[in-house]
Amino acid sequence: MRGLLGLVAAVFCLSLTAGAARAQTPSAWDEIMANKKLVACVIPAYQPYSYKDPSGQWKGFSVDMVSDIAKALHIDIAYRESNLKTLVLDLQADKCQVFIAFNATPERALAIDFAGPIYTLGFLFVGRKGWHPPGNKWTDFNSPDIRVCYTVGNSSEQQLKRLAPKSTQIQLQESTDCILALISNRADAYLDGVMGALGAKQKSADLGDVIVPTPSFALPSYAGLRIDSDGRLDKFIQRWAEYNRANGNITEWLMKNMEAVGISRAIIPPDIQF
Repeated sequence: MRGLLGLVAAVFCLSLTAGAARAQTPSAWDEIMANKKLVACVIPAYQPYSYKDPSGQWKGFSVDMVSDIAKALHIDIAYRESNLKTLVLDLQADKCQVFIAFNATPERALAIDFAGPIYTLGFLFVGRKGWHPPGNKWTDFNSPDIRVCYTVGNSSEQQLKRLAPKSTQIQLQESTDCILALISNRADAYLDGVMGALGAKQKSADLGDVIVPTPSFALPSYAGLRIDSDGRLDKFIQRWAEYNRANGNITEWLMKNMEAVGISRAIIPPDIQF
């Protein structure tokens, strides 16, 4: 009995120590306000989300959105390069304080917080040049004979495994890797969100048709944040998202940045909603 009581006491002490450590960790909000700077993670060469222009300036709708958040807070903005594979870890490690354009999966919600949704995003296939699927239904891609590429950490992976699980699935690191896989005949189709797929199509004239799979599914996209007991940054970005979505700013940022990389509003499928 004494041994059991000792174990309980030890666990209780460890709990108090952990709680005290958390209490001493500055909140994300306090860090941002003390430094007068918001650090945002961005993914390089991921048009129209984020990319550098010839002068070295960050561009893209994710950049416009986090810049507007910093403007509303009256602070500076800084960018840290990341990738879909390490974004969650980068937020956990406080290498950045926010990333725009996250799908809030249950697994990610165990590790980071989310604010939003900021917009909803459907999915498109980009085909290999000269290649045509049997049809435009998800079931038409559900065959081992059809090789589908997707990028690591992208929400298209869950859609593909759910709706076309029998397809031959090729996981690569970056969107440019999937583009090269199409051009080199290593893949038949590339699956991505609407903007990623249209951005890939814009990058290369050596790609085939854009295919809108049916039935149409769209997932909400959020801002990813470090889990923070304070909660003020989460609450602020939540209100920011609701305000800018309601007044049309979110859609305009999306459309403007798609046009900036050559994606005309006219080629966006009419049933695609943001």
